[in-house]
Order: sequence, then C-alpha cells, then structure tokens
Amino acid sequence: MSIEQDDHDTIRSVDEALPDVVRLALAVRKAGGRALLVGGWVRDRALGVQSKDLDVEVHSLDEDRLAEILRRLGRVNVVGRSFGVYKLTVGAHTLDVSLPRRDSKVGPGHRGIMIHGDPHMGIVEAARRRDLTVNAMLYDPLTGETLDPHGGLEDLAARRLREVDPTTFLEDPLRALRAVQFAARFEFTMTESLRALCRVAPLMELPAERVVWEIEKLLLKAPRPSDGLKLLVELELLPQVFPGLVGLVTPRLLETLDRAALEREGLHTEAERLTVMWAALLSPFTGDPLLIALDRLGLHTHNKYPLRARVIDALREAKPTPLSDADLRRLADVLPLPILLRVRAARFAEAPSAPDLLRADTLGVLDGPLPRLLNGGDLARLGVPPGPQMGALLDAARDAQTRGELHSREDARAWLTHTLNTAG
Repeated sequence: MSIEQDDHDTIRSVDEALPDVVRLALAVRKAGGRALLVGGWVRDRALGVQSKDLDVEVHSLDEDRLAEILRRLGRVNVVGRSFGVYKLTVGAHTLDVSLPRRDSKVGPGHRGIMIHGDPHMGIVEAARRRDLTVNAMLYDPLTGETLDPHGGLEDLAARRLREVDPTTFLEDPLRALRAVQFAARFEFTMTESLRALCRVAPLMELPAERVVWEIEKLLLKAPRPSDGLKLLVELELLPQVFPGLVGLVTPRLLETLDRAALEREGLHTEAERLTVMWAALLSPFTGDPLLIALDRLGLHTHNKYPLRARVIDALREAKPTPLSDADLRRLADVLPLPILLRVRAARFAEAPSAPDLLRADTLGVLDGPLPRLLNGGDLARLGVPPGPQMGALLDAARDAQTRGELHSREDARAWLTHTLNTAG
C-alpha cells in the first residue's frame, strides 16, 4: 500500500518508536475509521514507563474492511474471528488489533463471557468494558491525544486503582487478581469500592492456569511481592487462590518474598526468575505438602523449562550453613548455582548470594557443572565391565573431583589405576 509524503511526515513526527502503529492508523483513517492504542501501553506511557504491549482498537470500521487493511500491511493471524481480534506481524513487530467488544455474562467464570465485536459502539462505551480506569485510556497515534473517558489520568496522579463500572467489574472474576497484582506492581492503593468488589470475587470459577498467570505477574513484576500477598489476605482471597498458604503468611515468608524479588533481578531468563520466586513463596512447604502445593497450582514446566523440578531441588538443597568449595562443585551437579544461591539468600538473610556466586565463578561452576574427567570407556579399557562396579567407580571419581582432589584427565586416570590396583 502506498503512503503519501504527508503521511511519511506524520509517521516521523508522531513517534519514532511506533511506525507500524502509525501506518495502520493512517490506513484505517483513509478507510473512514480510527485506530487507537489502548490499555497497558497508554497507562505505561502516562507513567513514563516503556511498554512492548501494543494493543490497537479500531473504531467505525467494519470487520471485513479491517481484515482487508491488515492483510495489506503484513501477516495476519485471526485470534478471535467471532469478535474481531487479530495479530498483525510487520517485520519483527506484532500488534494485537481488535474491534471494540461487548461482553455478555452467560455462565460462570472467565469462560462464561460471550464477546462480540461492535465497531460502532463508541469510545466511551468501549472503554467502559475495561477493568480499571487506569487501563481504560486510549491514545491516538496520529494526533498524540490521550482519550480518558473515565478519569484514569486523575487516578494515576493519585496513585490509586478504581473500577470503571462496578456493575460489570465481576463479570470476569479474574479482575480481582489483576487489581491485586497491579496494586503491588505499581505500589498503588485500591479504593474502598474496588476492595469491596474484590472481596466477593468468585475466583473458584476460574481455571487454575489463569490464576497462576496473575500470581506469576505479581511475583515477577512487583517491587515487593509481599504487598500483593498481604492484599490477598486482607481481601480474604487467599483461601480461593492458595488455600494451602492460609495461616502460613508470616513476617518471615513476607521477608523471604521481598528478598527473592531483589535476587530475581540478577537472573537472565523469566523461567529462572520464576523458579526463585515460586521457591520463595512455597518455602513453608517440604516433602509431600510441597508436592501437593505444586500439583494444586499445576506447576510443571515453563516453556519446556523444568520449573517444578528446579523448585523442588532448590528448596531441598538451600540451607543456611556455609558452603565449601566442594559443596559448590557438588551442588552444581544438582541444579544451576545462580538459582540455588539466590533461593538460599532469599530464605536466609544470613546467607547473601554475592560472595558464593563470585566463588562459584572462580571455581568454574557458575554456568554449569565441571566436565567429568572419566567415562565408561576409560574404565572399559582397563577391563571394568558395565555394571554396578563401573557405576560405583564413576561416582567415586566424581566425588574426588568435587572435593578438589582431581583436576585433569591425567589425575583421574592415575586415580583410577591406583584404585583398581589397590582393590585387586
């Protein structure tokens, strides 16, 4: 699709970071509609925070015409044909594009909501269906105008969370958890009316994975996750969200969570950060109760990462006692040390992670275990048959290596020859 020179000037002048959104908005405007950024991006922009979530709502343009425009701009994936939701991929960027939607409660829980697109419902009504006023603002990428039909900017300035429409807020009970994680994440207060709504939210209607998703946002994004956990207690939501924790939210657990939030910042991947945070939250549990808690939450893998196994190993191995060099070498065989040492630091204030992380790096085990110095082939060449004896010798060699007694393959072969001669 061709773009005239004045359109190019508009793209450059509005926002250098949003050329794809501007191109979409220009195409929509030429077709008689209006494309607006909505939701989290608008909120984060008002807070001075960068956001990668680009959600575009298109008004006054029928669905077929919108689909045609999107296909001209890039690759289109239809997410919800019945209510006009698309993913538009342009180069390396993906935009979520939708029509304004009407929600109708037809059954319990998040899935009991019927949604259909209505491009002509108007901006005020379209924003009314959103959960919180700070999430109900819109931004015109062509004019730089922020549209705020429900007072979101005032609430942002006051650092408060307020529901858009109390009569529809609980049509999706998940909104109560979203309010909790937003309050902790942005360190905002909740209005009394919002707190009252959250207290009666029927969270048991929700699928476990949706609940866990919101809890993980709290664990990953809140500066002090303890604030969110305390809110769950205050609003009497904890028995629905995590009944096993009822009665276990102690000052020690709250401090553990907040220390874990400091430790998570040193990790590279979301899966690693989640491991540390879930281990902190689940630290009151051991043995079978830990397994039951993991099962209830449905925690198994995270994008093929062994989240469940890592949490179990970290809680089993994290102890407050000092770690020797041999301990660090041995533990590197069990799980990644950056995770273990940060979980240990979160659980025990007297065990800071930095010194041991530095020592693990010096020992060569920070990024993984030491390479094994012997294998089955080495033993077979000396006449050791496969079986229990070979396994025991390999384990003994590994123990000697972790104690720092073997440093090279030559050391290991000499140790093996001596061991076999002595046994013979």
